Amino acid sequence: MELTSSRPVVSTQTTVKPTRQWRHILGPDWKEAYLFLLPAALLLGTIIAYPFLRAVYIGFTRTTSLDIGPWVGLLNYQNLYKDPFFWDSVRISLTYTISAVVLKFFVGMIAALLLHRLTRFSAVFTALIMLPWIMPEVVRAITWKGLLDPIYGLVNPLLKQLGLIEQSIPFFGTPALAMPSVVLVNLWAGVPFFTLLLVAGLKAIDKEQYEAAAIDGASAWRQFLHITLPGLQYVILVETLLSFIWTFNGFTQVFLLTGGGPLGATKIYTIFAIEAARSFRIGTAVAAALSMVPLLAILIIILGRNVLATQTGRASESTAEENRTVFGWLTWPLRALFGLVMMLFWALNGAVEWVIEGIGAAISRTRPHSTDPHVLKMRARAMQQRVNIFAGIALGLLLLFELFPFFFVFITSFKTEAQVVGSAKAESLRALYYPDPWTLEQYQKLLGPTRNFLIWMRNSFVVSMVTPLISTIVAALAAYSLVRLNWKGSRVFSSAVFSAYLMPGVLLVISIYQIFAKLGLTNSLYGLMLAYATFALPFAIWLMMGYYASIPKELEEAGMIDGCNRFQVFWRIVLPLTKPALMAIFLFGITNAWNEYLFAYVLVSKQTLMTLPVGLGMMIIGDVQPWGELTAASLLMAIPIFILYSVGQRFMVAGLTAGAVKG
Repeated sequence: MELTSSRPVVSTQTTVKPTRQWRHILGPDWKEAYLFLLPAALLLGTIIAYPFLRAVYIGFTRTTSLDIGPWVGLLNYQNLYKDPFFWDSVRISLTYTISAVVLKFFVGMIAALLLHRLTRFSAVFTALIMLPWIMPEVVRAITWKGLLDPIYGLVNPLLKQLGLIEQSIPFFGTPALAMPSVVLVNLWAGVPFFTLLLVAGLKAIDKEQYEAAAIDGASAWRQFLHITLPGLQYVILVETLLSFIWTFNGFTQVFLLTGGGPLGATKIYTIFAIEAARSFRIGTAVAAALSMVPLLAILIIILGRNVLATQTGRASESTAEENRTVFGWLTWPLRALFGLVMMLFWALNGAVEWVIEGIGAAISRTRPHSTDPHVLKMRARAMQQRVNIFAGIALGLLLLFELFPFFFVFITSFKTEAQVVGSAKAESLRALYYPDPWTLEQYQKLLGPTRNFLIWMRNSFVVSMVTPLISTIVAALAAYSLVRLNWKGSRVFSSAVFSAYLMPGVLLVISIYQIFAKLGLTNSLYGLMLAYATFALPFAIWLMMGYYASIPKELEEAGMIDGCNRFQVFWRIVLPLTKPALMAIFLFGITNAWNEYLFAYVLVSKQTLMTLPVGLGMMIIGDVQPWGELTAASLLMAIPIFILYSVGQRFMVAGLTAGAVKG
């Protein structure tokens, strides 16, 4: 009996030992982690990683069709770097990006401070400022191209009536004005993003710090420098780098506004690459996109090291250790330049403060000195009233800037064709800004048999509903694996996900088109759904990682003690707590699929399969644009997104605050 009973024991030991070895090598939660991560790994690997590696190889070949051409080594890069038009596109891209990001930061900071001061109606004003951000890119392009049009727009007639100009100005058709005009549109569309994150960051700063500083006699400016800015440093870093990468990699907005013209004045590097691909110089196009990867890689590493260290709860390296790494050596010029700029700023700030304090002291000596508490209270109240008046004027101007284009779209869509054409000859402001009579003529033509608008809207609706369902489910599983489960390799995969999120779309779209063409997924809504869901994953995973990190681990530990396994803990305990983040991801997924232009423009050519952005984009490319129909289409395209965000705004803000703004 003893001999027979001992055999199962030996058998158990031999089966358990390999399991323990795998747990030691891969981590205690490796089985659950791999299951949670599998859907995301498959999508990201097949739609992003493989096309990226394929694109890298294509850059070293002479490829002119769907099939990869012969190997030519560095010839594409040698020819590219000798091309002055390529370097012009790089210079234009940097000028456009830096100008837009700097302006968005300063205007966004002012807007956030103004909104943070409000005690009433702050939610209403925040929602109004957010409108340009959630507007589809093609609608933004239609709006501003129409608004600044020298014949049909509202700006030129207004400037004429004010006596500021004598002849209409083609803002997007003049080389000297095209770039400032494009930057203006990017500023208008990007200010809400900066404002939203900065407002969320301001709410997280402890008010007691300001009270203590005020007691110590610190001025409002010094409170801003020494409390507000340090408290917002994580938010500022994230939003500035993200905005830089988004703007630098952007294509749709500039392409629809100017097409890269006039005379190449706005031909950013993404337009240069797409034009090279369309002229069958695919190797050159890929080489142009890949040449920007080193710059983007540095920014991604800086951003990723800060974001992932915060969201995964893992401490980053100390400054001394970081300086000794390869990353430290690569980034020391940037850090040295930043340190020099900060030294100059503090020196200049000290001099300005000394001058202002001297002027203030001189003014105070001319005023009768009083220690009466009532007089001091009245003076403080008068100062506060002046500050409030100034803040109200600034907020009003900001709202006018952000909302005036919506007014143009609205009134133009209800004008007759004769009124639209006659805008340039309007003799009064009423004739210019008031439809007389109000008519549905533009909507009738748009929805009539000569246009495919309803078909485009149906396609967009189908793609926009399916895409976020896939990305939300897959991202919720993957992010839980990366944040909550203990397995080796999670850090590497997190960095890879973050890098995929910031990958230039123009780099991947060429390779993806070649792959999809061979698989029969071009001119197919299924191809768009697959691409959109995959490209939505990195942002969704990033947001969910931040939200999971904010949930106490004790809740999961209690569930495990009560007998739940990992999947039951995730489904019954953790997932119900992430509803705001899930809603935010779903909203962003719908918005991205509803708005996306580049992939739909490249992957779909049949009129009956086009989505709204591509269909409307076709209507504004050319010399003659039906502005009445375009504004009507813009209004119809924007209304569903407005309704969606008005309903889910509080979920989106909550998801952003706990995810993207966690710091």
